[in-house]
Amino acid sequence: MRMPPELPAYVDTAATVAGAMVCYRFAVSPTVRAMARRRSVWLALIAGAASAVLLVSRAAPDPGPLRWFAVFVIALLTWQGVTSDYDVTEPIDPQRQDKRLLLLLAAASCCWPPALLAWMAMYCGRLRGWKHHAMMPLRMLKAYLAWFLVALLCGATDSSAGLLMLGCVSLSHYVKPAWSKARLGPRPWSWMWHNRTHYLMASAYSWGWARFLHTETVSRILRRARGLDRPVNLLTMAVEAAGLIAFIDRRLLIAILVATALFNLAVTLASGILFWENISTNIAFAIAVGQLPDAECKTAFGWPAALIALTALLLSAADLLWQPWHLGWWDSPFTARVHWQVETASGAKLGLYNDFMCPYEREFGRVLGYFLTDQPVLHGHLGIVWDRQLRDRLVHADGDPDQLRAIKQTYGRVHEDEKQARDHIAFLTTMFTGLNAGAQKSPLPRSLRHLKAPGGQLYQWGDLPPYRGQEPVRRITIRYQERCYRPATCDFVLITDLAVREIDLLAPTTDHGSTSCARSSSTAAPTSESC
Repeated sequence: MRMPPELPAYVDTAATVAGAMVCYRFAVSPTVRAMARRRSVWLALIAGAASAVLLVSRAAPDPGPLRWFAVFVIALLTWQGVTSDYDVTEPIDPQRQDKRLLLLLAAASCCWPPALLAWMAMYCGRLRGWKHHAMMPLRMLKAYLAWFLVALLCGATDSSAGLLMLGCVSLSHYVKPAWSKARLGPRPWSWMWHNRTHYLMASAYSWGWARFLHTETVSRILRRARGLDRPVNLLTMAVEAAGLIAFIDRRLLIAILVATALFNLAVTLASGILFWENISTNIAFAIAVGQLPDAECKTAFGWPAALIALTALLLSAADLLWQPWHLGWWDSPFTARVHWQVETASGAKLGLYNDFMCPYEREFGRVLGYFLTDQPVLHGHLGIVWDRQLRDRLVHADGDPDQLRAIKQTYGRVHEDEKQARDHIAFLTTMFTGLNAGAQKSPLPRSLRHLKAPGGQLYQWGDLPPYRGQEPVRRITIRYQERCYRPATCDFVLITDLAVREIDLLAPTTDHGSTSCARSSSTAAPTSESC
């Protein structure tokens, strides 16, 4: 029977974890943020080279399986960055060079972790990779680098502190949402008891997820799903909060990591939000944890280790370390969304869905476009609200246009902005004028485009067949639509359908397109950790 390590060994691990957290918070993260904001290739290269030169005289720690985990995450995100489409409103050659440089920096980072500074600066800055779905794996790479540097300077001999750091970063992205949900109502269990999670499925269908299914089929699914709201909510909070006790035992940590991956898969099926980066990263991390020899992680588990991890998780929940999103809201059955449609040279009318708008597929799949309309907006992505009374009023309105109009006047906020509208129209005009002229959109040849990394917003269906670049576009129509799922009858109604803009591409403007559509949007208020 293996004896647990003595308490002084845990003290050494706790000191290394504390040093790595300080390095993450005050050295690695600010450096990456500063370089990413400047988007300077040479600054990124100099920072990576300088860190390597300063530390080359010291013996590097052996991360064991954690090294291969880091290599996997680097490869995963590099795949996404290299295969994402070009922004055709900007010069293509510099973007092509950035993708090539990202590949070189990825190879260097796999051999020497300090090169991650330059790789992350390139990925987060010039390739705009700092988005919600990539934040957890990116933070794990920053934590890996912070632990590596501290272990290099302090001469740490095992991987316990690195394992704790990486595990805390991963699990904090689930613990924080559980904490946010517990604060939504007057009692910690209010969300679990009163949220109607099947409304999320209904709103996702209205938004564009799985619209290949017949409405009658979706209505039958929702009718059966509404009886599972409370069990699903209980399971959701249990999985999210389980990270608080994950480090009691190695097998428990592996089970929780697998559970979070399955939870993200369930979210995809219900809402069309695909956290493929989180799923892949947590499965890879679970494998790495299972492969670590006992001697390399002897102080990573047990009650002392669980207390160290609990401290880190609580600090991250308070936004004092890394800052996961506050993912807590009430689901509602009402959605208002801006849609884009195109008319091709042959006269065909097709839907312009967010997957075609890569590298801005996230923005076009979420709440972009409210600045084009004078309609008051009530909710965030997929109809989510943060006021239970508002949710209840939307439910009771049951799709009645007069009641919904009154609710919008009371609770709604107008986002109309003429400058953003002009920039957006200029962006679309420049983009499709370039595509009509034969501009290259994908970095991959046509025969390899199936190798492109997936997006995270699967809203690729709608009222019209999708536009895939089949022929030139002569007109873009932007529409504002309001839809409601009626809980009483389990059917869907289209309440409002307004054409808010038409862009005729036969007489394009000479303005350069604005990339204002790349502004981040999220289901929750942003935190101060911008990178």
